[in-house]
Amino acid sequence: IDAAARRVAASFPRVPAARAESPTAPLPRRHGKDGGGAGGEERVLISEVAVRGKDGEPLERPELEEAAAGALRACRPNAALTVREVQEDVHRVVESGLFRSCMPVAVDTRDGIRLVFEVEPNQDFHGLVCEGANMLPSKFLDDSFRDRHGKIINIRHLDQVIKSINGWYQERGLTGMVSYAEILSGGILRLQVSEAEVNNINIRFLDRRTGEPTIGKTKPETILQQLTTKKGQAYNRAQVKRDVETILTMGIMEDVTIIPQPVGDSNKVDLVMNLVERKSGGFSAGGGISSG
Repeated sequence: IDAAARRVAASFPRVPAARAESPTAPLPRRHGKDGGGAGGEERVLISEVAVRGKDGEPLERPELEEAAAGALRACRPNAALTVREVQEDVHRVVESGLFRSCMPVAVDTRDGIRLVFEVEPNQDFHGLVCEGANMLPSKFLDDSFRDRHGKIINIRHLDQVIKSINGWYQERGLTGMVSYAEILSGGILRLQVSEAEVNNINIRFLDRRTGEPTIGKTKPETILQQLTTKKGQAYNRAQVKRDVETILTMGIMEDVTIIPQPVGDSNKVDLVMNLVERKSGGFSAGGGISSG
């Protein structure tokens, strides 16, 4: 029986579900084939399905065992399963957001094959470290995790928080997003936020006929004094658009376009303002911001 158990267990890969691979060895105790695929997949009759901790012992929290069992779809007692169906259920358990890993282990018993899903729950949430979020209000983050202290970190909830943070920037015309997230020891959640910062504002005059760079009659200082966007500020698309409209209302420009250009691997951007001067006085409605 021990030898059979080792052979059966070897047919299921003991790897985290996040990078789970299909077993390469055939499953024992074949019970027919699945006619849906090319040649059919081998099926194994499972007599019992259980959820246990990473060490094979029962989980300390019954609700976690219920959550893992509730995520299973194909794996049921007295079901003939393929490797693919087992792997799909492994991913469903991890996608519930409560577990960092899930490993299927098959054990041959007198009553048949017992399929055990050994799961490792995420840590309890005990704190948040958010770096780089200079514009994001701390209350926004506090409200997002207010009721989560002491509870299992749920990756699905974390995904929702990340989307809401990114949405906060988008709604205000700001260029910012969560670029990295990790769970540190002790249940500390670390978020890295990247916010775009204005590095330089460069004025460039273009020939109204050829579109090539030329020497303008207007002093660059005159244009820069009208801008509310300054060096060192957060890059705000809505604010830059208002600056474009301000320059146009001066009546001396035929067209105004601002193009953001990234500066190396940093979070900074250079703003290049392309200006086309008018021949005579008057107002113009042309202008815009490049999506770059």
